[in-house]
Amino acid sequence: MPPRLLDLDGVRELRALALRFGGTYEADKRRALDAAAACAIADPAVLAAYHDCLLCLLAYPQSRSLRDRTRVELKRVATAARQLMASGPARARARLANSGIAWTDMTISFGWDIACWLVERFPAHADLDSFGENGIAPQSVLGEALAPMEFELAAAAATPLDFVAEACAVRRGTKLAGLVRAFARLPCSDALRGQLFEALQPFIVIRPGASMLSRTFVRGLPAATFFHRGGLERDVDLRTLLERPLPAPRRLSAAERLHVVDAGRAMLSALGRETDAIALACPDGVRYYELERGVALALYTMRPDRRSPLDSHVGMMIFKNGVPVGYGGGWPFLGTCKIGVNVFAPFRGGESALLFGQVLRVYRQCFGVERFVAEPSQFGGSNKEGLQSGAFWFYYRLGFRPIEPRSAQRAEAAWARMQADPDHRTPVGELRRFTDSDIELRLGALPECEPGVLSDAVTGWIRRDFGGDRAAAERAAIRLAVRALGVRGMERWPAAERDAFRALAPLVALVPGLTRWPATAKRSLVALLRAKAGDEFRFHAGLAQHRRFADALRHLHDEFARA
Repeated sequence: MPPRLLDLDGVRELRALALRFGGTYEADKRRALDAAAACAIADPAVLAAYHDCLLCLLAYPQSRSLRDRTRVELKRVATAARQLMASGPARARARLANSGIAWTDMTISFGWDIACWLVERFPAHADLDSFGENGIAPQSVLGEALAPMEFELAAAAATPLDFVAEACAVRRGTKLAGLVRAFARLPCSDALRGQLFEALQPFIVIRPGASMLSRTFVRGLPAATFFHRGGLERDVDLRTLLERPLPAPRRLSAAERLHVVDAGRAMLSALGRETDAIALACPDGVRYYELERGVALALYTMRPDRRSPLDSHVGMMIFKNGVPVGYGGGWPFLGTCKIGVNVFAPFRGGESALLFGQVLRVYRQCFGVERFVAEPSQFGGSNKEGLQSGAFWFYYRLGFRPIEPRSAQRAEAAWARMQADPDHRTPVGELRRFTDSDIELRLGALPECEPGVLSDAVTGWIRRDFGGDRAAAERAAIRLAVRALGVRGMERWPAAERDAFRALAPLVALVPGLTRWPATAKRSLVALLRAKAGDEFRFHAGLAQHRRFADALRHLHDEFARA
């Protein structure tokens, strides 16, 4: 007789048990898992659901035996996916495409930095698939990368793929590798190169096989497993958690730093996503915190040449027992941090509040945060899924409140109705009325200082004092900052430090009375400006400690905001 096929009912039974603990649940899980393991897998929808259920079991294991049994089953699911992609019907292959499962293809228009990373780290697993219909022709960009005598090739009316095959061909490597090498020869900045690359709308196909380029097998750093013998921790005393001292970050070798960067990029690529903070992550700027209950948090700081001069985007990836379960990022600056967190779908219903609390704890203690801000895209506004799931109340229970007074009043009234009637659910239409405002969690008294306002102040200075001549304004700002701070030997600084000083000089030029500062304050400010080109954590710590400069920035902020 042919083997019984696994169906969605069997998967749903196991998923319903995955996050239940105590009593007979371990035996119930083992029985449901054994029943699923005895079935063949032929339907792509069942395979995908079972795959994600197994990932949830791995993130929240109840015992060693269940964890080990789940690992075996996950490998079997990967084998089934490989078989379907190799010889299954076209419809099944199409339904598995872009699922992020091992041995299934992911095709998306990735950006320049991810393309470079794929060519460097996984050259055999990625290639150029096609170009978008609305992209500009490669000939119009890559002519500058050809030899002058190849003017005929640059003018050819070939299709984009044919042109790349001819103009970017290399003896070894893929079309993607050839395209990346050709772009690297363009005489422009890396940031502009990225814009030009995206203008082509190149679609890249990733064929992960059994590599870490799949959701199936991407993992964080090895660590002891936390077994959930006592169940889940869903009720979080956030204020107490935020004040619990962080452990020292894990000491990482160069190989481990690279692995953490690879894991972050691989996980997002398997989901068809990318963020600047992780795509542009600097391995030397990675921190990895191993926290309680099997949670680890990786922080990613961007390459110095691509950082914002003030509130750089610091990305993060959350791991639970090594499995990536969420990602996001923060923009810390002078005690305020804009924050965004996304728990991946297979792991919702677990310890989401605790995971979010751990994220806030790490950012608070790494960057001295007294105020967290979340934008409506996280919980409402145009986020249909967030509105329907009532994500706003997740934040509200943790202490976040709308910044806009009218929205705050409406939310308070709706919350009161929910407290009076536990069965009450806020209609989506009503939620929209108070989820179009940023929400904040205030942990202490803190004067606001928005980087955007400081940026506007610099723009106003350039327009007012230099008639919009930015080159003249930059030269003047550098001269003023160098003279006021007593800088010597700047020409011997590393190029990245000179660039950081140049970027921040217009803001420094606006600080009143700078020449009258004590010598120690001047020296520490020079060290702070140079730190921006290196350790982002040291820059923010130094900014918080330099009270004179921090107060000057807040004064500039308030002065311009009132103007």
